[in-house]
Amino acid sequence: MKEIGIVTLISVIAIAAAPAPRQAAAAPLQTLKSAPEFADCIARKQDRQKAAWWFVPSDHGAVFSNLGAATVRKAYFVVIKDRGERREVALRDVAAGDPISKAVSQCI
Repeated sequence: MKEIGIVTLISVIAIAAAPAPRQAAAAPLQTLKSAPEFADCIARKQDRQKAAWWFVPSDHGAVFSNLGAATVRKAYFVVIKDRGERREVALRDVAAGDPISKAVSQCI
C-alpha cells in the first residue's frame, strides 16, 4: 500500500512539472501589399494611438514590434514574409482584442 502512495505522489509531481502544451499558432494572414507598404499602414495606426513601435526590413520580409519600449508590458511581433506576389503576416504574442491585432486586420 505504501508503494502505491509513493508511485502516486511521484506521478503527480511529474505531471505538475511537465511543461504546459503550447497554443497552436494562428494561420498567417495574407496581403498583396509590399512589406514596406504594409508596415507603413501599421506605423500610421500606431502613431495615431501614440504607441511605441519599430520596423526592421529584411531581404524576405520584415518584423514590426514594440519590444524594448519603456511603456510596454507585453511585447508583440508582426512577422511579414515575402511569398512571391503576396506576403504572409503572422502575429506573435498578440491577443485577439489587442490594438495591434485590429491595426493588422485593417491594413491587410
